[in-house]
Amino acid sequence: MIKEITHFKKFKWLQISDPTSEERTQLIEQHHLTNELLFYATDPNESARMEYDVHNDTKLMIFDVVTLDGSQAVTSPIGIMFREGYLFTFTRESTEFINDILISPDNHQVAKPDDEIEAIDVVLNGLYSLVTDYVTALVGINRRRKGIQERLAHARQVQKEINALLELETNLIYYLNSLQSDIVLLENLKRHEASRLSTIQSEHIDDILVELRQATDMATMAQDVVTSVSGAYSNLVNNDLNWTMKLLTVFSILLTVPTIVSGFWGENVPLPLMNNPYGWIITIAIMVVIMLIFSFFLWKGGLFRK
Repeated sequence: MIKEITHFKKFKWLQISDPTSEERTQLIEQHHLTNELLFYATDPNESARMEYDVHNDTKLMIFDVVTLDGSQAVTSPIGIMFREGYLFTFTRESTEFINDILISPDNHQVAKPDDEIEAIDVVLNGLYSLVTDYVTALVGINRRRKGIQERLAHARQVQKEINALLELETNLIYYLNSLQSDIVLLENLKRHEASRLSTIQSEHIDDILVELRQATDMATMAQDVVTSVSGAYSNLVNNDLNWTMKLLTVFSILLTVPTIVSGFWGENVPLPLMNNPYGWIITIAIMVVIMLIFSFFLWKGGLFRK
């Protein structure tokens, strides 16, 4: 689907969502976009970065934003393309909301009249608001982590909660990768377009970079905490497993005593107590005494301590 926004004086804005093959052809023929840039702009697995088509003076910005996948926050790339007199935004169903954020006056940190605003101003205003979504997502992860820790403190079976912590750790890895890629992208944009950017636009990019770096610090700290908590409880699980294996070893040692003692009575040779009416009881008593002696030495050796 292609939707054209024309109320800006300095540029036309084409909002493109899940383009069909006919719409791709239209973009190539009417707007001289290349197949390569179109592929990058619409690839759902593309990494955040800047791409340039020098021959057609076209710039493509691939920026990672926070989206919702069910109840989980994930990151997805959006394509933002600049060409003389045009702004193209490439989204999918999960990222269509960014068009509303880009155009909403509530998200405009640098306000200009519609007849003065440039395509880069619209994009930078929107990116600032999109970056704050990372902070919101990270706050949500911290809240979930605290809830998991509280359940762990009272849970007898902790494997489910440890798996939840590992899921949070995985999410944080993706957030950190997206944040770091977005930082590199904006640094490249500022460096490459230094001669075209106004002082206000350059400062606006700096503001977004500050927010991204703060979000990166939050994500790094959250990752360290989650990793530490997950590791601590994993060690507890391993300690419990080691304790169980130790007990099984002790019981195995103790249970060999009756086998050894009773084995003598299986031999076809004369044995003490074989004619004693209390021989069986005396044999049991001997086994119990030997097991108690073994247990004493095992206890002294610390095998019964957790």
